[in-house]
Amino acid sequence: MDSGAYLKTVWIGIFALLAALAGFCRLVDPFWYYREVSIPGFNAVKPEFKRYERHVKPQIVRRERPQALVFGNSYAEIGFDPLHPALTRPDRNERGYNFGLAGADWERVYCSARFALEHAAPKRVVIGFQPGHPLRAVDCGIFFAEMEHLPVGALLLSGKAIKASIRTVRGQRKQPTHTAEGMFYYTRFEIDEVERRFRADFSRYLGNLKPDAPCLLEPLATGVPPDFDPPKGEGIPADLAGLHDLVGRLVRAGVETRLVAYPVHALRAEADIACGFVNLRWDALLSVARAVRKTDPEGRWVEVWDFQGYDPDLVEPIRDNQTRLWQDVGHFNYEVGNRLLDRMFGRGEEGFGSRVEPAVVPALRDAFFRDRAAFLASHPGFMSEFAGLIDSFRHTR
Repeated sequence: MDSGAYLKTVWIGIFALLAALAGFCRLVDPFWYYREVSIPGFNAVKPEFKRYERHVKPQIVRRERPQALVFGNSYAEIGFDPLHPALTRPDRNERGYNFGLAGADWERVYCSARFALEHAAPKRVVIGFQPGHPLRAVDCGIFFAEMEHLPVGALLLSGKAIKASIRTVRGQRKQPTHTAEGMFYYTRFEIDEVERRFRADFSRYLGNLKPDAPCLLEPLATGVPPDFDPPKGEGIPADLAGLHDLVGRLVRAGVETRLVAYPVHALRAEADIACGFVNLRWDALLSVARAVRKTDPEGRWVEVWDFQGYDPDLVEPIRDNQTRLWQDVGHFNYEVGNRLLDRMFGRGEEGFGSRVEPAVVPALRDAFFRDRAAFLASHPGFMSEFAGLIDSFRHTR
C-alpha cells in the first residue's frame, strides 16, 4: 500500500469511528434532547439529564411548544405532573411540560416564563412561588443566552456526550430521575430516608434563629394569633416588579395562569407560627394578590392560590417509613400536586385551598387559625411531635 492509500484508509477509519460514536450518542440520547428512541434496558432511564436540564428544557419547550407549562423551583418540578388532566386537555391531544428547575431562584423562574412566552404559545401555566421571597424584575439577557445556546455538536461528539452515553447505558437499573415531560422524582423512591431529611431541613430552619428565640425556649402552641395589620399597599413594591411585569405579559398573551404559594408540611408551618413569622406569609399573599389585581382587575386570566392548612395531606405523619406524600419539609409528591391542580382548575373538592383575593385575606387568615385550633384540639400528639423536633435540634447544637 502506498502512502496515499494508507492515509486515505486512516482518514476513512477515523471518520467511520467518529460517525459510529455520533450515532451511538444520538441513539442513547443521554441528555434527552432528541427524544426519538426509548428502549427499556438500553436508554429509557436518563441519569445524566438532571445535570443539563437548564440547557435542555428550554430547547424542548421551544421545539415542542407545549400547551401547558409548569414553572418554579424543585417544589414545582417535583410536585406537579404536567400531564395531569386538570392541566392538559387529553381530548385535544394537548402537551404538557414541567419547566421547573431544581435550585431555581425567582429570577430564573421569571426569565424561563418569559422565554416560554416568546418561543412557545402556552394556553395555561402554573407558577409556584415562596411567600415572602422577592419577585423582582431582572435583565434576562444572561439567562436567555444560556437557554438559547445549546451546541448540538457537543451532544453528539464531545467527551461529555460519550461518557454520558456510556453511563446512561450502564445506569439502566437505577431509578429514573425525571419523566420525559420534565417532572423530577428527586428522592421519591427513598422512603426510608424521609424522616432523616425532614429533621435535617427542620434543623437548618431552626439553626438560622437566635439561640434565645422564644420558639426554641418554649415550643408551645400559641393560644392567640398575633394582630394582623398589613400596609395599605398603594403601588407595586420593587420586590414585586417582576411578578407585575410577568402577569402583564401573561394577560396580554391570554394565558390561563395559576400562581400558587408553595405549601409546606404542617409541622414546618408550625415553626413559623411558634417563632413569630406567621404574618410574613399573609402579608406576602396580600401583596401578591394586590399586584395581580392591578394588572388583571377582573381576575379573568390570573388567579392566586394558597393551600397552607390542616388538610390530611399536609399533616401526614413523618415517621416509621410511612410517609408517601412528602420528601422533606417542603417537597411534596405529585399526588399532593394533583389535588392542587384539580382545585385550581375547577376539578377539585371545595374546602381544600383558597383562591386569594386582596379583600378576603384577613378572612382567610382568621379561618386558618380557627382550623388550626380545631386541629390541635383533636390531635394532641401533633404539638408533642413538634416539641420533639425542637428538643432534638437543641440537643444537637
